[in-house]
Amino acid sequence: MRQVNWQTHDVRHQQIVDKLAASGLVKALDEDLARGIGHQMLGATKSPDALREAVTGPILERWRPRLDSAKVRLALAALLHKYGMASPDITDQALTAIDELERGVVLSDAFSRQVPAIRELLLSPPVPLTRRPRQPKPTTFHRPGDVISFELRSRFHAAFVREVHGANEYPIVEFYQGVFDRVPVPSELVGRPSARDRGRARFAVIGMTYVPDPAGQVVVIASGQPDGPVGEEPRPGEGLYTLSDILGVQRAILGFHEGQSLHAGGRSGADPDLPGRP
Repeated sequence: MRQVNWQTHDVRHQQIVDKLAASGLVKALDEDLARGIGHQMLGATKSPDALREAVTGPILERWRPRLDSAKVRLALAALLHKYGMASPDITDQALTAIDELERGVVLSDAFSRQVPAIRELLLSPPVPLTRRPRQPKPTTFHRPGDVISFELRSRFHAAFVREVHGANEYPIVEFYQGVFDRVPVPSELVGRPSARDRGRARFAVIGMTYVPDPAGQVVVIASGQPDGPVGEEPRPGEGLYTLSDILGVQRAILGFHEGQSLHAGGRSGADPDLPGRP
């Protein structure tokens, strides 16, 4: 039987996530982390703690719909460690996730045999990054005319895919006015105004890639729709949209929907447990 080498830095992290038998989920999470870390490493140098906080806050917001999954919690801790970071809370949740996977006999015998080595790795000090991680190539499977629901802090925001930039690189979306306590239905959006006029609710969202979304945050609720939100077009000389990414757009959504009441009942106000992206 081939011996697994847990002492090779790049290999050992990959071996952990490979054993989760969830390649699509792991790939999407890895891409989100690479983008988030790459963004935060631009400009002024951050301390390791500041970099970790700046990255993990938006990641936890985006992946919140899937954080009940033991595989997601373990993958997040392993990938963070690969990128030179460790969060005590995330590591603790990953160790609990290992126990859940063991009890449920979810994974292979090979995983069970390597549990002590996995625990040792996650509890070891990570090696800090010395350069920005390689950035994933922008790709999207969304199409013009898609209507999406975007979950953030247990609230739901609707948007319309106006166009796709380049050769299926990223969608340009416009958000509707209003906040929902559940995934909205298309009939609720007919004739609904834009969240902001003159292109200020339009975003090019790099990293809004997969359909369905492995993070569970973005859900397509209709496709092939001819019309989006109603509102005034940008004036000459004004920007057509804002370039962002799947993590950065979260902060924008909170900004222009802050204080709005929920549709179809439910609670209002922001969840204080998850920080926004600086």
